[in-house]
Amino acid sequence: MKFFKRKYFQLLAKYLKNRPERHIDYVKTQFYLKNNKKLDLENPKEFAEKIQWIRLNLYDESFKKYIDKYEVRAHIKETIGEQYLNELIAVYEDVDDIDLKELPEKFVLKGTHGSGYNVIVPDVKKLDWPKAKAELKKFMSQNYYDKYKEVIYKDIQPRIVAEKFLDQLGSDHIIDYKFMCFHGEPHYIHVKTFENDRIKEAYYDMNWQKQNPAIIGENHLKQDIGKPATFDEMVRIAKTLSKEFAFVRVDLYEIEQQVYFGELTFLHKGGMKRNYVEPLNKIMGDLIKLPIEQH
Repeated sequence: MKFFKRKYFQLLAKYLKNRPERHIDYVKTQFYLKNNKKLDLENPKEFAEKIQWIRLNLYDESFKKYIDKYEVRAHIKETIGEQYLNELIAVYEDVDDIDLKELPEKFVLKGTHGSGYNVIVPDVKKLDWPKAKAELKKFMSQNYYDKYKEVIYKDIQPRIVAEKFLDQLGSDHIIDYKFMCFHGEPHYIHVKTFENDRIKEAYYDMNWQKQNPAIIGENHLKQDIGKPATFDEMVRIAKTLSKEFAFVRVDLYEIEQQVYFGELTFLHKGGMKRNYVEPLNKIMGDLIKLPIEQH
């Protein structure tokens, strides 16, 4: 019975995807497929439910200035200062304009119009450029809004930025500190890094206590990550960048005690997946105060 029910919802999602008049039904169907749980938009309680409510009711196309990986640089320069921006090497509107001879030995190429559109190049001499170029062209051909129906990505111009390669003490395995901010206050840090050559994750609170450290899960980071030396500075930056929003994730890096801005993410994991640290589903949900809860 479960197999047939899931198959039904998969077919329903495919049918609803390109029917904008039934967008809410599409979101509810996708949520069920990800969680085997109905999405309650009338009385949302959990974090993912409230992110979906925000996605449908608060955040719109105007947010592209915060999530376009090129345009956001102006916002960062104005709010916290240019010193927190990674070095921009070049901007391309066409993949064919990229000339490897003009790029350094190490660099990163990022699509500005979505998430996950990255080609990381720790050594240009080892780069399979035809393969990377084909991947970049695939990124440029995709409309992230059409793919996931997240309106904040609508109408972002596809571009490729080349940025300086950031590494930590000679390692290619950078630590990503993702500050989970609610109404201008960071409450948790979602840490992502490599462990045994696989990307792993964990959640820390503001006292740098790992949340449910005994969890045994495929993607759970088992090793303990030390509190960054620049933690207080990171907290200040996260507060400044999040003060206007009900929720935003502020991604930061620490390289040789220098803080670098990564990106702003308004729909953590698309708001489509419940947290694997079970208590955080309700705890973080309670931290978001929606307009429908204020009367």
